[in-house]
Amino acid sequence: MRDLAIIGAGDFGREVALLVHQINKAKPTWNLLGFYDDNLQKGSYVFKLPVLGRISDIKNDPKNTNLVIGISNPRVKKVIIEKLAGQELDFPSLISPACELGDADNSIGKGCIITIGCILTVNVTIGDFVIINLATTIGHDAHIGDFTSVMPHCSISGGAKIGSECYFGTGSSILQNLSIGDGSIIGAGAVVTKSFPRNAKLIGIPAINVN
Repeated sequence: MRDLAIIGAGDFGREVALLVHQINKAKPTWNLLGFYDDNLQKGSYVFKLPVLGRISDIKNDPKNTNLVIGISNPRVKKVIIEKLAGQELDFPSLISPACELGDADNSIGKGCIITIGCILTVNVTIGDFVIINLATTIGHDAHIGDFTSVMPHCSISGGAKIGSECYFGTGSSILQNLSIGDGSIIGAGAVVTKSFPRNAKLIGIPAINVN
């Protein structure tokens, strides 16, 4: 088993810890050491796991070569990776044994988190540090950019092109062959029926840009 630590001990960080336990139940893989979090005291406990220190402490601990970011905010994820640049660290992708990864040609980058009940079909491309949360479906030829976070029960239809650092709220969806620009936010339950440029803020059915 390999040592692993989670960056971020908040709500989603605890869900990531649960995912690690689920992976280990199916096949012992990770020795989960605990959390790094800038807002909690070192030595305190979250989800029965110790807080190992601040994010800046990672460079001082040779055990923590394997890390996963348990934070859903796309911009925060990117900032953390930028701060850790230059260190010899690995960011494995954590994938629930209870999801369907689809065709063998699908591409999943490093540092991704794919939780229980998600379904991918064919020719799907997922970038680095992407979150695909509970029971989300991703159709054929879809592309999801780096640092994007997709919350539970979303639907990414075939041929959709999602930029980097996007955020899909719970239950939102995008229709086939549409595109969403970098840094866009899709509100919970929104249905995207046309393409939008970068930094859009989309709400409603059909979704409109309120930015």
